[in-house]
Amino acid sequence: MMPMEASMAAPSDGDWVHPSVSQDVLVVAAVTLVTFVTASALELNELLLQVTRPLELYQLDELPITVFALAAALAWFAWRRWRIAALELNRRLQTQITLAEREDEYRMLFMENLAGNAILDADGVIRQCNPAFASMLGCRPGELPVGRSLAQFFPDPAALGVYLRDALAGLRSDVPVLKLLGAGGRPAEAIARFVGHRPPGRPAQVLAYFAEITELQMVQRDLAHTLAENRLLTQRYVEAQEAERRHIAHELHDEVGQYLNAIKLDAVAIRDSASALPDAVDAAVRSIIAGTDHVYELARGLTQRLRPVALDTLGLSDALRHCVADWQRRNPAVACDLSLEGPMTNLGERTNITLYRLVQECLTNITRHAQARQVRIRLVQHHPAGEVLLSVRDDGVGGDPSAKTPGLGLPGLRERVESLGGSFEARSGASGFEVVACIPAAGSVA
Repeated sequence: MMPMEASMAAPSDGDWVHPSVSQDVLVVAAVTLVTFVTASALELNELLLQVTRPLELYQLDELPITVFALAAALAWFAWRRWRIAALELNRRLQTQITLAEREDEYRMLFMENLAGNAILDADGVIRQCNPAFASMLGCRPGELPVGRSLAQFFPDPAALGVYLRDALAGLRSDVPVLKLLGAGGRPAEAIARFVGHRPPGRPAQVLAYFAEITELQMVQRDLAHTLAENRLLTQRYVEAQEAERRHIAHELHDEVGQYLNAIKLDAVAIRDSASALPDAVDAAVRSIIAGTDHVYELARGLTQRLRPVALDTLGLSDALRHCVADWQRRNPAVACDLSLEGPMTNLGERTNITLYRLVQECLTNITRHAQARQVRIRLVQHHPAGEVLLSVRDDGVGGDPSAKTPGLGLPGLRERVESLGGSFEARSGASGFEVVACIPAAGSVA
């Protein structure tokens, strides 16, 4: 017995005979001519009149004209239906062409997309996907994981159930970092989005969009590792630089200072040993004394710049007060306010020297570029083991913090702070410039 589907199958294009308009016109003309010849030969109209004459009362003799009008009306009606059918057929053909074009565009966008796209059913089974999605899951070229459950590629299959439930409930699920296990255990990471879709008359679906970030994550990890190494090298460089400065400062203080004092004492002894010295000798002695005093002051200034003695002997707070007072003495036209809040203890050697150098460099920049009239320095530590916040603000001309400069001012300060695991920010307003640094108390590497 032939199945019902086979019996109801439409004929193929090869079996279909397309009608010709000229053939149809010939058939109509032939039928009309045969009817006329037959009616003429049999005198059907006379016979019809003889039959209908007794029924004149019922006007049946008008029946031929009525039948002719009916035939004309039916012909007009058929022509109208043919016009409408032709327009509808043309409209359907245009719609089919448009649908075919849209389907080609959809397939191109879906299949050729660099991001992974997939259509899942309510249970997470992959119904359709593109090659980028298959490649993300580690499938072989040309192989699509259609029919397989996406949960097979999840380290935690229960997580997929949560995403599917949220998507089917109308909630869009965005996953910033989704870890996947591809074929053969190949790990992959992607940004994912799950969106519910309910087509009319069909089961609910979940549209899944993936953008692989595996290589990006690896590059970011390498960059973070390199940045950590660079910061460690910077910290070691700063430590070596400060140690060398300390050594040079000690040499200047202990060696050069002592020899300068000895030279001065010898000159004073020569001056005081004789009651009367020749004018040339007395002038030379006084010149030696003045020169030693001048060189000693220079050495003392260099020692202070290389390594602040007050930082080692008195601590950070007194060292900053001494630094600000010395700067104020050289810049009397600028009002400088120093505010210290908190214990300033347990900061560590690296944090102390970094904060001191920050204040020292900021004051130097203000002297060179700011044209300020007022400077406010604020150093805060709310808790003995907490972080330290330093703010240096002036009311000068300001500037662009992101501008490239030939010096190492702001970039050097930023690198110093970030090498200790802190944060650095330079802000320029309508009037003035502000530097804000936040450093952990222990001064550890980020």
